[in-house]
Amino acid sequence: MISDLHHLATGTIRKHLFLAGIWVVSIALPVFLIARVGIQFFTPPPSDRLLMERDIALPDAFPDPARTAQNPFAPGVARSFDHFDFQVVDPQLHLLFLAHTGPNPDREHQVNPHFDPEADAKNDGNIIVFNTQQQKIVGLLPIPQVTGLTLDTDQHHVFAADSNDNIIYDINEKTMRISPIMLQENDSPDGLAYDQIDHLVLVANPGSPANPDETNAIERKNQNVTFINARTGKVVGRVRLGIDGKWGDDVGHVRFDPQLHRVFVAVQQLPNPDSTDPNLTPPTGAAWLVSIDPLTMKVVQRLHLPDTCITPHGLLIDPTVHIGFLACVDSNPASLIRIDLQKMAVISEKPWIVESKPDMLAFDRTLHLLYVASASGLTVFQQKGRSFKWLGSYSFGVNMHSLAVNEQTHELYIPLARMGGRPVLRIMRYNFEQYHD
Repeated sequence: MISDLHHLATGTIRKHLFLAGIWVVSIALPVFLIARVGIQFFTPPPSDRLLMERDIALPDAFPDPARTAQNPFAPGVARSFDHFDFQVVDPQLHLLFLAHTGPNPDREHQVNPHFDPEADAKNDGNIIVFNTQQQKIVGLLPIPQVTGLTLDTDQHHVFAADSNDNIIYDINEKTMRISPIMLQENDSPDGLAYDQIDHLVLVANPGSPANPDETNAIERKNQNVTFINARTGKVVGRVRLGIDGKWGDDVGHVRFDPQLHRVFVAVQQLPNPDSTDPNLTPPTGAAWLVSIDPLTMKVVQRLHLPDTCITPHGLLIDPTVHIGFLACVDSNPASLIRIDLQKMAVISEKPWIVESKPDMLAFDRTLHLLYVASASGLTVFQQKGRSFKWLGSYSFGVNMHSLAVNEQTHELYIPLARMGGRPVLRIMRYNFEQYHD
């Protein structure tokens, strides 16, 4: 009897405690959640590292009847497969040159049956000239299919690579007069760099097929770095690079280190160009960073890159510490590696993850910031001396991979093919006032 009463009392106490617990939770939890919402509502979010300044509407990549003598830079409309490529800033004349390559001719023909890739490609694309002080477009150069751009700051000449016609155009910034420099047929120039010591324009040529109806293989002679005397406008030498595998090499960006007096270019052994496999990737363990002496125009060293780096393409050099930054496009995930150029050795560290399909790299030396522009967004790093750290990643829409930095104003120039139905130049800046670590 006593035992039954004890069990009954214990059960009653447990029931009351359970009900009391439920009551406390039902009251306390809403109060806690309301308090958290209140804190979030009244506490401002942390400032972004990248601040938006403005969007500048850009002209169309194609000839546009809206462009008139009264309105020579009329804003264009967004187009499928539109494309921007290299940019270059002249800090002395406050001019930004932006390659608006336009849609790939073959892809444009797929959606526009009236587009003739052979004839209309000659009008596909232009170079936009933007005044960074006046914050407005001041020129539109009718040079089609431009990829690489580089600057001779001494003479104020910009050099532009016409990949479709195998021409390097010499542009006088002060007169906007344009002079062509012919390359080999099927060189298909891409990236450019400038050797300010020897006054050489450095041209990275990945090449294009000579007989695409028969094979997509590229002749080895078209896989090269070409040297042009910037003062005479003459080709003075070539360094062949397509020495790997059965089909040679893909040639990435080219850069110059003035202190080491060396030219650097990334190469990747090509897979079968006639393969029908849509997921075919280049072979692993077949990528190199090549060092070239610009005086002898000979390869002096080839650094074998890690197996994790597949299709090295975007390349940038910090000559103050002789570190090269190299974007590995087809790595999974896409990544960035660093190279000690004095030792010609990959720095021992894990690859740095970046947004997919990285291409352009830009460096703000005074703020020690490295920007990696990819098809899917932008990744920001900070380098101080030899230390390196990730700061953030950002997305701005499809096919965002072109980037330039104005080191005087610390502004970023990001062309976007589709923003509000138009191509625009987005101008941003790093929030140095908030983040100056």
